[in-house]
Amino acid sequence: MTRLPAAPVWLSGVMALLMTLPQLTRAEIQFSGFGTLGGAISDQDVIYQRYLDDGGTLNRDSLIGLQMDARLTDAWSLTLQAKAAPSIRDENAWEPTLSWAFLSWRPDNDLLLRAGKLRLPLMLYSANSDVGTTFEFARLPTELYSLLPTTDLTGLSCAKTWLDGEREWTLEGYLGRTQTEWRYYLRDNMEPLFPAGASFLGYELDMAGLVLSLREHENTWRIGLHRTDAESDIGPVPSGFPFVTLVPGTGIGYYQVSNDMPGPGVPTVDQYVIYVLTLGAEIALPNDFRLVGEFGQRRFNNAAIAGPNTNAGYLALLKSIGRWTPYIYWAGIRSREQALDLTDALNRNRVPEFIPGADAINATQRAGADMLGPYDQQSLAIGTAYSLSPTSKFKAEWLHTRTGILSSFVNAPANEDSGGRQFNVFSLSYSVAF
Repeated sequence: MTRLPAAPVWLSGVMALLMTLPQLTRAEIQFSGFGTLGGAISDQDVIYQRYLDDGGTLNRDSLIGLQMDARLTDAWSLTLQAKAAPSIRDENAWEPTLSWAFLSWRPDNDLLLRAGKLRLPLMLYSANSDVGTTFEFARLPTELYSLLPTTDLTGLSCAKTWLDGEREWTLEGYLGRTQTEWRYYLRDNMEPLFPAGASFLGYELDMAGLVLSLREHENTWRIGLHRTDAESDIGPVPSGFPFVTLVPGTGIGYYQVSNDMPGPGVPTVDQYVIYVLTLGAEIALPNDFRLVGEFGQRRFNNAAIAGPNTNAGYLALLKSIGRWTPYIYWAGIRSREQALDLTDALNRNRVPEFIPGADAINATQRAGADMLGPYDQQSLAIGTAYSLSPTSKFKAEWLHTRTGILSSFVNAPANEDSGGRQFNVFSLSYSVAF
């Protein structure tokens, strides 16, 4: 994939603003805002989804944002959006970010070109995922909406619309770059690269994709194919963990997860090549029922060890009853068998105590399993949204999650596993747009 010149993520917004300063004095400017105050608590003392435990938290769902839309001419407009939310690179901090900063050109109703910092057209609700008043779920299903560590990029997008009777077809393509953090949680030290606990590894992502949408009456169907080239800030990344036999004929040995360990060396690649296939549908049913389903498949094309090679999706049924919208959904995510088997083998591998340095070797095996980012879990959610007004909603939800072999959404304590666990999460939130 052709790389774009490196630039700070805020540069597109500054450039867009400078280019349009002469027109801003004559522009039609609108300001709007949105926010969610959400509290959640689980029945376990082990942390789930970065923040959820039996102590309760406001960090999982709360955020606030402001947006400016400036119509410069009939065809040109400028959009800036800033928000404050829990940091993507720190477990204990909030930070402000410039979410959107782009120029739009719409020469006619069928063509839209945008340049700047944009939201990826990844899932059905990706564009409005921060605005809680635009969907009924207390939070969008984590299993699917975590397929990529970012939803924004700096680049270009083009959308073309065709009308076919009552059908509206839209083809959207994008190309861009972003800098983001991929979170890892290790039960054991793997220093000097990673300490125990949460760590954030920076990646530069070059991204491109095509999304085709069909809208007919109240129904929507989408299919998308996305490619990401992910280059780590620390250089080449592992593509495999070779097995080193210590006692021939016994199977006793270890997976070499670091070049600091004796062995043939950890094979690497300069960058991960990631493909994501997305499918989605929102269908109106009789008697005010609505069916929503989405599926995503993530595949690392050049790394055999990739635990993040996953299939994920959810299926939801919603019912409108006056101002109430109760819902139920099932969601799941699972690494592919080959990746999950390797991760499980790493996690379970132990060398006996008579091997020199056995404790340190065994710790590297658990840390290596955590680094692979395995996923195997299912969730059932039952909740409701109540529309206080067209611009505000109150939501309540019970979420039950079961983990299978392992799950990287769980901060497992040292010497314990993230698999075989159950979580009940209770959430209350209030979302508003203004």
